Amino acid sequence: MLMIVYKRMRCIICLLLLMMKGIAQTNHPVLVNMQLNPPYSLYLSDYSAADVQRMQVHLLLKDLTEFNYKCRLRLKIEGPGITLQSKAGFYVPPIILNGGEMTTISGPELADYFNPQNLFIQGLDNNAFTKNGAKLPEGIYKFTIEVLDYTRNTVISNPGNAIVATFLSYPPIINLPMANTKVDAMDPQNVMFQWMPRHTASMNAAFNVVYKFRLVEMIPADRDPNDALRTLRPIYEVITPQTMLVYGAGEPALTPGNNYAVQVQAIEADGKDMFVNDGFSEAVKFTYGEKCSVPQQIVAAFAGKNELKLTWASTTSQQGYTVRYREAGDNPSQWYEDNSFQPQITISGLKPGKKYEYQVKAQCIWGYGDYSPIASFTMPNETMTSGDFVCGMNPNQSKITNTTNVKSLAVQDTIWAADFRVIIMSISSTGDAYTGTGYIDIIPFLKIKKLRVTFNNIRVNTDKRMYDGVMDLSHESRQQVEADFNGAIDKLLKQIDDIVKDTSVEKLFSLNPDAFISDIERIKGFDDLDETSIDRLSELQSKFEELREYQRMYPGMTPEDRATMGDKIRKDLGQGLKAVKEGIEAIKQLIKELLGIYRKAVTALAKEKQSKADGANETQLFNDKKAALDKLIQTNNKSIQKNNNANNDGIVLLAQQIEEVVDASKEATGTGNADIDKYLELLQEKNIRTILSILVNNKDEAKDKKVVAGLKVDGKPATTYLSGEKKDENTTVTAIKQSVMDWLLKLIEKH
Repeated sequence: MLMIVYKRMRCIICLLLLMMKGIAQTNHPVLVNMQLNPPYSLYLSDYSAADVQRMQVHLLLKDLTEFNYKCRLRLKIEGPGITLQSKAGFYVPPIILNGGEMTTISGPELADYFNPQNLFIQGLDNNAFTKNGAKLPEGIYKFTIEVLDYTRNTVISNPGNAIVATFLSYPPIINLPMANTKVDAMDPQNVMFQWMPRHTASMNAAFNVVYKFRLVEMIPADRDPNDALRTLRPIYEVITPQTMLVYGAGEPALTPGNNYAVQVQAIEADGKDMFVNDGFSEAVKFTYGEKCSVPQQIVAAFAGKNELKLTWASTTSQQGYTVRYREAGDNPSQWYEDNSFQPQITISGLKPGKKYEYQVKAQCIWGYGDYSPIASFTMPNETMTSGDFVCGMNPNQSKITNTTNVKSLAVQDTIWAADFRVIIMSISSTGDAYTGTGYIDIIPFLKIKKLRVTFNNIRVNTDKRMYDGVMDLSHESRQQVEADFNGAIDKLLKQIDDIVKDTSVEKLFSLNPDAFISDIERIKGFDDLDETSIDRLSELQSKFEELREYQRMYPGMTPEDRATMGDKIRKDLGQGLKAVKEGIEAIKQLIKELLGIYRKAVTALAKEKQSKADGANETQLFNDKKAALDKLIQTNNKSIQKNNNANNDGIVLLAQQIEEVVDASKEATGTGNADIDKYLELLQEKNIRTILSILVNNKDEAKDKKVVAGLKVDGKPATTYLSGEKKDENTTVTAIKQSVMDWLLKLIEKH
């Protein structure tokens, strides 16, 4: 019994001792409480920063009778395999406590305790840790603060603890544009870039963050975007506090069709590493619009003695075109450029028998595209016996390599010249060359089933394709083409006029607008139309395109909406019809006026030249100079290797040929002759008078039109000159006279 009582007493005593020990542990003179405020930083210096109080230590001296009590703190940070603890004995100013008063320590007052020099560091390379800005590795850390007596260094408080999770924030994600997508090209340039920050919701979020935006062009286009952003110089770079950026007309222009890469970097304002991957977002690759497409189905056609017409297929996005051309050969000439707002252009001033190279590029609202592949065309020579097919050729068609001649050709045989099927009507041969007539069977863009052609000394291979020589439209066929044009436009205008006068809404919306669009497109391809008429036809064409759109909405319209829309369409078509009629009448009147002025100018010019030729002195002088030239040629015939034909008439000898003889003679004799120079001037005058007499006596208006088409006044076509600001008739006649003289001189030089 006594033994049991003893054991119970011993248990009670033990319990009392444990309770007394617990009371002793919690009964410290100073009560400490620590508060850590987000965002939690990996940098020790942030916990003593003055601007943001990330750490606050609250101290309470419980003894109310104690004043001016000196103490200091001891800091301990424990993490994954890492311990940082305050060294003993380093100097720090004392903290003064008064009994019953709460004292808060924060900011710079804690700086000495977070100084790496005052910390005993385990688990980290001290030098590397200090060099890296006293930055802790990512992880979960326990902060402990204890209060020590300033003199005895004994613990006088409970341990104040706080646990924080410190991790790097994630970089932003680019939302616009999405990776590997196409961004619409606009005019003016306007591209929206937007990204989403991913650090703001984190307990470790940095407060003061800006974003560095970088944009590079992908060269080459299939380059890895990360490599491009690391190595290429950015075309645009900016720092912004916003999470979006509008890339407008003031920024460097982006090239439609090219690939670009963009990246955004989140940066803490003080330059501290607070983000994964240094804050760099993923690289986003995108394509800016699409390059303006290259014109297709380019067709070159002989349009006159010195002219070449190019036509091509257009798209809705193409708004203008640039054509460049040059004389081909081993030493090609420089490129010359012409612009057009229609899918066609006529190039003037080309040399007979010369080969030319040409390319076409289109302009869309966002810029120019690439040039088409280089194609070539050989202009027919003066006698129209060599050169490419005059009615047209497709430069995309592969060159004909088969030059094995067909054994024979007969009437009703079919041959191919470029893309056209020609049925022979009459034919004769001289060796492998054929001369005759035929007709082209069906030309869709003219809606003419048959056009008569003539050919001279052409060669045809075993595939029944013409590979050498020229075909030309006969006079009757040219008249047929003109009649087809006049008939087509008269028919179109009458149909539109009937639509405007008809008040039936149902009939209006049951029309086939595609047929009208096709007819207008065909009419726009004729050479007789000026740019203004083509523009007016295009506007009329757009009205039928609107009608096509309204027809799609027709089933859902109310009767009132249908009537209102019908009135609008008829009104628009009426206005377009009136503009086209006025344009056609204006060009007809302009040509008529120009032909009258041209006739006056030629007649006046012929009289001037003839009156000069009537002088007996000039006639005698000409004969004297001709005799001197004949003698010079005869004397130096052997040395200059020229055969003097007694039948040659000095009047019709060509100036260029005579100049060659004279130059060769001068080179052979080492002397010049003023009489010869004077003779050449007289010879040129006689040639001019001869051609002028032909022009004066001409009664064919079509031939006059052909000459007028080649006249240039002040560097502009005669029609353009006349359609400008109205001038005094005498001044205009004088300008046309000079234009005719320039044309005659060029004509003589070419011969």
